[in-house]
Amino acid sequence: MTEPMTERSVFSRMPETGGVRQRLQAAVRAAHYRFANGQPLAGDGAEVSPEGGDAGSSLSDVPRDSDMTHAWLFTGPAGSGRSVTATAFAAALLCTRHDNPGCGECEGCRTALAGTHGDIKIVRPEGTIISVATVRDELRPWAYKMPTTADCRVLIIEDADRLNESASNALLKVVEEPPLRTVIIMCAPTTNAEDFSVTLRSRCRHVYVPTPHIDDVTNLLRAERPELTDEQAVWAATVSNGHIGRARGFVSDEGSRAWRGKALDFVEAVFDPAKSYLAARELANEVAGEVKRRMEPLEAEELENLERSLGVGASGKGAQAALRGSKGVIKDLEDNQKRRRRRAESDLIDLSLTDIMGLYRDALVLAFGAERAGGTASGDLSSAADSEFGDGSVYLINPDRRRTATELARRLPPEAILASIDAVTEVRGMLVTAVKLAVLMDELMAKLQIAGQVGRR
Repeated sequence: MTEPMTERSVFSRMPETGGVRQRLQAAVRAAHYRFANGQPLAGDGAEVSPEGGDAGSSLSDVPRDSDMTHAWLFTGPAGSGRSVTATAFAAALLCTRHDNPGCGECEGCRTALAGTHGDIKIVRPEGTIISVATVRDELRPWAYKMPTTADCRVLIIEDADRLNESASNALLKVVEEPPLRTVIIMCAPTTNAEDFSVTLRSRCRHVYVPTPHIDDVTNLLRAERPELTDEQAVWAATVSNGHIGRARGFVSDEGSRAWRGKALDFVEAVFDPAKSYLAARELANEVAGEVKRRMEPLEAEELENLERSLGVGASGKGAQAALRGSKGVIKDLEDNQKRRRRRAESDLIDLSLTDIMGLYRDALVLAFGAERAGGTASGDLSSAADSEFGDGSVYLINPDRRRTATELARRLPPEAILASIDAVTEVRGMLVTAVKLAVLMDELMAKLQIAGQVGRR
């Protein structure tokens, strides 16, 4: 019998919606059963044939659909918690307790969650693609090494949809000829698994991680930051619209909260012709500065670590020659950081546009009188992204901007609000083009003013 899940269990970080937690718990139990009995992982030629009992009552009762395998694909909308779920899954696999895997208290769980365990590798692409060189020279050699202290190794590839065709083929070889004790988890921000590489997808166990409920995000924030008040955790979970990464930022970074405010101020400027295009330009021009503020500490740390490894600042014979040879490596890092910033700027504007859409959505809710009574008061909260109740009512995503949403609902008929949402959606789709952000924001302001018939009344 396994011990019941506690608040410290790594499984508490996984969403219950969609059966994600139950399915991965079963897989972990199956994996630890194999570890304890010296068997290879499912997918390495091993077969599990559980018989009888209730799912979860014992290791031998794990349903076939939840058997462990060596290759996984986690998909879900942006901010749904794919990476959080993948890391928690990895921690449970690296847990040192076979009788209670995923305890959250052992050295294996704690270091895995912190990303410092020697048998976990997390790949976070810095550019727009994951190259074949990265897979061939970095990931494949690591995957084929035996674990150092744990029963297995876990390779997590975030934004795996950025694998180009050559990289996908190189990784496919690892999946088809799997290492004895390595689990590969690929995470892709998509609501449709068919968007992912067909050949890789067909050889992986697929887990869809839906947008979490508000209470799931709230509980995660409380677990990570016990000093938060209930009101702070619920507010961050709500205004992030269920986006775990953003919710974390809202509770930890005043600048992130201020940036959200600027994005929502953009909507108020739509009806002020004297300020509207100034607000559009300011938002576009300040993106680079906000991204710089957020990324400078990481970039400085990366440069410091690289210079230390290259011996920059050392003295003595050969030190200057080594320094000259390191300039190319340092430039490569700086180029990678520039590419990452450009991507981050696009992502930040996309999130800002999502905030703007959320405010118009709130206006539509108020226009139809469909707001759920209670706002974001503590208690039973549904998903921010899918918060419809049996009576059709929903919560506001931006309760702190109720005044603006109410004014939008008063000024605009429902069809104009929908046209505004469509305008934001259209501009979001243009972010992948080479059009400058300033031009895009001007375009959005114009579309919103047309939808709102600004200056025609």
